[in-house]
Amino acid sequence: MSDDLNARAAVFRALSHPARLSLLRLTWHEPLSGEELARLMNLAPATVSHHLSQLVEVGLMTARQHGHARLHGPDHAALDATLAGLVRGTTPTLPSADPYRERVLRSFFQGGRLTTIPAQLKKKVVVMHELGQRFEPGRMYPEREVNAILGGVHPDVSTLRREMVGIGVLARERGVYWRVTPDGTDSPGTADAAGAGPLE
Repeated sequence: MSDDLNARAAVFRALSHPARLSLLRLTWHEPLSGEELARLMNLAPATVSHHLSQLVEVGLMTARQHGHARLHGPDHAALDATLAGLVRGTTPTLPSADPYRERVLRSFFQGGRLTTIPAQLKKKVVVMHELGQRFEPGRMYPEREVNAILGGVHPDVSTLRREMVGIGVLARERGVYWRVTPDGTDSPGTADAAGAGPLE
C-alpha cells in the first residue's frame, strides 16, 4: 500500500508544475522535440528537458527517436488510466480516435510544424482547431504573442490568424485575441476576469 501511495504522490508532484501541464497540452495531438517545446514556451532547453524527464519518469509521457530529433508526447492510455485510478480507482473506456482527423494531421504536420495550409475547408477546419490547442482558454493574447506562437508552426502567421478567426477558433477585438471555447463563454470580459493581463 505504501509503494502504491508513493507512486500516486509522484504523479501528483509531476503534474503540480504549470510548465509540465503546458508540455502535455502542447504535445497532446502531435509529439514535439525538446527544442520545439523550448521555443514555444520561451524556456531554456535545459529547463524543458528537466520537466520532460519528470513526466517520462512517472509514465505520463513517452519519448522516441525520430531522425536526429527526440520527440515527446503523452502516453494517452497510461495517462487516462493513471488519473482515473487516482480519482476513482477505475480505468475509463478510452474514446475512439477520429480516423479522418488523424489522417489530416499526419498529412499536414511534420515534426510539429505545419507543412502547408490546407485549401479544402474540411481539412482546414481540422488544422485550425489543432492550432487552437496552443492557446489557453480564458487568456487574452496580444497580436505579437499570437504571431510568436503561430510562427513556430508556419511562417504565414497573418493567414493563420485570419483563418482561425474566420473558422471561429479564435476571436479578436482591438488587436487582442482569445480562444473560443465550445460553449462560447470566452470573451474579453470573461478572459480578464479569469486573471489575464490588461489589454494592450
